[in-house]
Amino acid sequence: MSAEMIYSLVGIVIFIIIIIMTLRSDTPKEIQTKEEKQYEIIGEYKKQLREALKPLNDEQDKTAKKRELLMKFNKELSLNIFFDEMDIKETISELSQEF
Repeated sequence: MSAEMIYSLVGIVIFIIIIIMTLRSDTPKEIQTKEEKQYEIIGEYKKQLREALKPLNDEQDKTAKKRELLMKFNKELSLNIFFDEMDIKETISELSQEF
């Protein structure tokens, strides 16, 4: 067998392996609805807010930190495709009253 024949066979085998791997990894994934994704994001924000405010004892420090985080969350949500302007206002309002 010549070297060209060996390289061709190796190429064909690698190509077949790639096709098989691609077809096997095509398992359906669970797709979240808009509401589920929003709920997940809000839950994560609540967790971040709780963890950031827990070590603070002074009310002024808590208020300043909370305000800083809410501004950050507002900016992130404005870039998120799952939230429109009304959703953002409701979420920020909910988070501001939470803690």
